[in-house]
Order: sequence, then structure tokens, then C-alpha cells
Amino acid sequence: MITIIGAGPVGCHAAALLAKKGRQVRVFEEHGSIGRPVQCTGIVTKSISEVLRLRNEFIVNRLRYARLHAPDGGSVDIKTRDVVIDRARFDNHIAEQAKKNGAEILLNSRVTGIRRSSDGKSKGRKIKIRIADKNRRKIRVDETDILVGADGPKSLVSRFIGNKMPEFWVGVQAVVKMPVDARTYSVYFGDDIPGFFGWVVPENESRARVGIATTRNPNTVFKRFIKRFGKCKIMEMQGGLIPRYDPRTRLYDDDIYVVGDAATQVKATTGGGLVPGMKAAECMTRTIFGNKSYARELAGVSRELATSLLLRKMLDRFDEHDYNRLIEICGSEKMKNVLDKDDRDRPSKIVFKSLIKEPKLLLFMKTLFRAKRVENA
Repeated sequence: MITIIGAGPVGCHAAALLAKKGRQVRVFEEHGSIGRPVQCTGIVTKSISEVLRLRNEFIVNRLRYARLHAPDGGSVDIKTRDVVIDRARFDNHIAEQAKKNGAEILLNSRVTGIRRSSDGKSKGRKIKIRIADKNRRKIRVDETDILVGADGPKSLVSRFIGNKMPEFWVGVQAVVKMPVDARTYSVYFGDDIPGFFGWVVPENESRARVGIATTRNPNTVFKRFIKRFGKCKIMEMQGGLIPRYDPRTRLYDDDIYVVGDAATQVKATTGGGLVPGMKAAECMTRTIFGNKSYARELAGVSRELATSLLLRKMLDRFDEHDYNRLIEICGSEKMKNVLDKDDRDRPSKIVFKSLIKEPKLLLFMKTLFRAKRVENA
């Protein structure tokens, strides 16, 4: 028996892969429905096609440009092939694939405790999990051979194998009615959004997802941010925690694994975790069935996440002048040619090509080296 905690897209993708191999797979989900509550902007890069084919039924919008807004009011448009998805439909599609492959998904089932049978130290021992209903009343204790934590930023499984609570950004997003260019999503940088950035992601010409992620006072920051767009009708509020990638996170302990947000497998530059999390689920499946090293299988994913983290540490030390200068440089034809071809799920390629094409970016290397020194201190 393989038990997965969390029926988000990463957990269900793992369930689909593992069940397809012929193993008995059970998924516990604390919420009463798949895909709710929404805790994601829903924008994905073309790299999602490396994991699965996007169906038209859950594509809300296809974007052509990303507009980067500098604190001084300047902006740059970069070509993109990003798409906006309906996360509820997307998540349910992956859950259906898991069930089709033989996995069982149990809703309103919150795992409240984990322990190993007997002394709990040797591989092959049963793992016991305590499951409660939505009111946290005890239902039963189950046993499993392998336990997978896909249970989000505050993962119980991750804590059980010895990880501390990771650092977070807090995201606040609203679905609003407002006039917007349906082809272009916007990203806003500045000191008024501490630690991250704000965004406007259009669903169509009259509806958009407007949000921020920040390290402090998220509600205050969001209210200040949305005022810049004048009168707009808020249809729905959303939000959630975004874990900051930590390469020191322990990924497994004998027959217990963590994946996705539970393993902080999130791009520190953008907060996106869908593609790296689903790729990590594939790596974990190969590990379980091929007797391979999870860390070694994850090498490619981890390299891109580490690159994103290094860039984030640099950006954390930017002031508004730095952002103004960076966005100005991104507006050069050389940089546009680089950014047009590679997406955000390949940051190592973007960094390498950008430094070759646009030597002016070396102006920021001093900040980058300062970030390394702080990390190693």
C-alpha cells in the first residue's frame, strides 16, 4: 500500500503514476472537493507540456505578452506563450486520471498523526497514520508501506521526517471585474510590495486575477496595490502560503517521501510550483520502482530551483533603482530575444544566455556575490 497525503495536482499526479505501475494507492484529502480552495494564480509556462498535455477545457486564456512594470513607471513587454488555467478543472482532471489508473481518493479526510510501528527505525516497518474527518473527530488508524507527503507548505509529513517549517511568502489574490488587455499579464515591482511582486493576470477583457505576494502585512499591501486600478468589482478572494525553496530540506526517510510544496519545490523567483512539483512526482515514482536515489533523480529539478533561489537572494537586495535599471536592460533587443525563447522553468538557461548577450547585467553581479556571502556566513 502507498498512501499519499494531499490531493492537489502534485499528489494526484504521483497517485496516477504509482497506480499505473500496479501498486495499491490511496490519497487522503482534507477538503471536501478537489481544486478548492484556489491558492494559485493559475498561470503556467509552456514547460507544462513536458508533464502533460493541456486540454482546451481547462484553458481560460492564452497570453502573448508579459509586461514588467518598473517602480519609476516604465515598462517592458516580453513575448510569452504562457496560459491561464482553471485550477479546479485542471486539478479534477489529474484526480480523474489517478482514479482511472486505480487510485482511491478519500475527501474530508485529514491526517492528524503519523508514527512508525515497533521501533520505527528499519526500512520495511509499517507506517501508521491517524485520519480524522473535517471536524477533526478520529475516524481510524491506517497502515501503509510507503507514505508520500504532498500536503502543502505546512506539511505534517515533512515535519515528521525532521524538517522545520520553511520560510513563506503570503499570497493574496482577488478575481475582479475590470477592463484589461486580455493578451497581456502584468508584473509590478517596488518597495510597496516587500519581498516579492504584484500581478494582474487576465482571464478575458473584463475579468482578471489581481494579487500580491509579500513577506509582511499581506492584506495591507494588497489593499494598497489594488487601489492603483481604480474601481473594480471583487468577485472572489483567494490566497495561500508560498514556501521558499530550501535545498537543505530532507526529501525522504526510508519509505517516507515529500514532494511539491511539502518539499519546498517552488521557484523562488515567481512562486510557481506546479511544473517542478509534478516533475518531482515523476522522479519519486522512478525512485520507488527503480531502487534509485531520489536526490539523484531530482538533480535537474533541483538545479533549476537552486538557480531561482540564487536569483531571489539577489532580488531581495534590490532597491527601486536596481529594479528600474534591470527592467530597462530587459527592454533591449538582445534581452528580448533571450527572454522570448526560454521560459521561467528554465532559469539556468536564461541566466547563462542573458549574461552572454547582455554584459550590462554584470552590473548586478556585485549584489549576487553579496547574496552568496550572506548565505555562506
